[in-house]
Amino acid sequence: MENQHGPDFPNGEYQGKPFSNSTPIYPSGASFPTVPEEEAGITYSDPVDNARVPLIKLEDNLRTHLSPNFTVGSFVGKVGRDYHYARISVDLVRTIQAIQERAQAPLFIVSGYRPPAVNELIKGADQSPHIAGRAADFKVSGIEPLEVAALALDEMGPHVGIGLGAGTIHIELREDLKSWVYTGAKLSHEEFSEWVQERTQRASL
Repeated sequence: MENQHGPDFPNGEYQGKPFSNSTPIYPSGASFPTVPEEEAGITYSDPVDNARVPLIKLEDNLRTHLSPNFTVGSFVGKVGRDYHYARISVDLVRTIQAIQERAQAPLFIVSGYRPPAVNELIKGADQSPHIAGRAADFKVSGIEPLEVAALALDEMGPHVGIGLGAGTIHIELREDLKSWVYTGAKLSHEEFSEWVQERTQRASL
């Protein structure tokens, strides 16, 4: 994956503050004016990652392609019906598109961006990177979750948080490797952790 460690912004390195004057450019070439948090309001605050990924306006943009296979709507799902803004990491879009191409089968994002209230409603983790626009839960048609996890690790290496579920996997952009399982997963936490370590080590050879 290109720019695996790169910033979500093409014109400056993230320094722990929002890039209020920057415009994210997605793999499709699409770009959107960013919306300051003070304009969007506390509903869209990002206490997880200090607004590293800027807010973009959803209105009339849900069908806009961010990459060959995915639109804005792909990453916001039902949130797009009730909310005006969202955070969608450029690097996350690149990653999901790359996994789709490795899989060569339809990839469906079950959960992408979540405003804090939505995350709380579904009992997501308090510091969920979904709030920051840097995580996705997804499945690939006809492919078991463990096989999908293998594709994700082959693409991302050790720079990922990855969770194995009964029918989906979760990935989040991060510098260090972390793994876990959800209820119904075919492996235990210990089994999956060992498998992840072996897979990433093999991929780095």
